[in-house]
Amino acid sequence: MSECKGKIVSIGEIHTGETQRGKWMSQQWVVEEQGALYPERWALETFGEDKVKEFDLHVGEIVQVQYASRSTEKNGHFYASNRPLTVTKLTATPIAEQTTQPAAQQA
Repeated sequence: MSECKGKIVSIGEIHTGETQRGKWMSQQWVVEEQGALYPERWALETFGEDKVKEFDLHVGEIVQVQYASRSTEKNGHFYASNRPLTVTKLTATPIAEQTTQPAAQQA
């Protein structure tokens, strides 16, 4: 098990599908180390509807993540992924950034 801590800088779309085993859901997201000259980035993939809803991630949140690195093989190719086991939010959910400019002062 490994651990990373940083700011969520990107969250991908939720992907869903169905196999012989049943329905599935996954979401990829990226955590960036804060305060480093050359910050590390970790790409993580949450798998399972229960985990996607439990983590309820938002861009801008500072999180500490314990994750397991794993790989799968298909037709001789290996695919690596980092699956989060626990996510601890170190900041509250950020308020959406306002895109409007402040109103001009009236004279």
